[in-house]
Amino acid sequence: MKAVAGFGIVNADTSGPGAFLRAAKWYWDELTDMFSAAGFTSVMIPMVPNTENVSRNGAPICTASIRTRFGSPRGYLDYLNDKGIENVEAIGISAQAQFNSLFETGLPMEQFFDEFYRHAEDTADALTELHGSTLLVSPTPGIGFLDQAFAGDEAKKQKFLADAAECMNRIGEKCRANGLNLAIRNEYWTLMRGTAIDAFMEMVDRNLVTYAPDPAHLCIAGADYAAYYEKYAAQAKTVCFTDTKFVDELGAYKTISPEYPQDGQHQRVYCDLGFGEIDFDRLYAVLKKAGFDGPVLLDSKYSLDIPKGILRMRTFWNRLEKNFAAKEVQ
Repeated sequence: MKAVAGFGIVNADTSGPGAFLRAAKWYWDELTDMFSAAGFTSVMIPMVPNTENVSRNGAPICTASIRTRFGSPRGYLDYLNDKGIENVEAIGISAQAQFNSLFETGLPMEQFFDEFYRHAEDTADALTELHGSTLLVSPTPGIGFLDQAFAGDEAKKQKFLADAAECMNRIGEKCRANGLNLAIRNEYWTLMRGTAIDAFMEMVDRNLVTYAPDPAHLCIAGADYAAYYEKYAAQAKTVCFTDTKFVDELGAYKTISPEYPQDGQHQRVYCDLGFGEIDFDRLYAVLKKAGFDGPVLLDSKYSLDIPKGILRMRTFWNRLEKNFAAKEVQ
């Protein structure tokens, strides 16, 4: 297995404390040095669609900002190589980020999946230049946003879901042409929520589309995350490792702020890896038993202490490998 460090450890989307720092190139220069110093040679980058605002960003959060700062994805790869990072193994894109961009672009919902495909096409081409293997895709916006967009019309939501499946097949064809894998991610607030991923995977072409189980999101949605690893490990080209203690007591998944719950005693969704309640020793053993040898995306999303979070990520992976090796000896 290959440990891949996720740049999602930094929340580059909000306007909270330190937002101006996160938009500076020097901030990401230092961050990249930290990942390399912690022994990571591959990274995963969550990206958003190119718009006028984010394109000026110093952070590598869209292909336009990479081209602005480094000339091309190839130029960015040269920069990473110089810092000790061999490649960008995966890029993550989400329909939620695409939905958010509609407010800036003014495009109607009727053009949503055509635009989402163009976003995927753009990032897939960049990923090929970055010597990556996996485009990680969250196929639909949040349930709360769709309920507002469709005024609670369930038929429209189901049509949207079918269109999402068709779009994933188109993206899968593009990924295959680029020598990449397309992997679906299942946030707890989307139409992929929990066990709903099963029905969606029946709607797509399994020769083009794979599923990357995300344990934190499965757990929050009430699904048996270990059982899902066992069920999908054989088809997986990549998997996500995420951690959580969050309990969705008040139905945050139905709101328009599911990553940042506003009510209840539980208001933080993610934990640094190893500091939540996910049984990673069990998941690692499942993957080993299935003969999985692909990238494992280590995603300590939105850490409250970035330097410490990067070191925790490395310590987490070292201990995981050590624990499994010790059990094999026994």
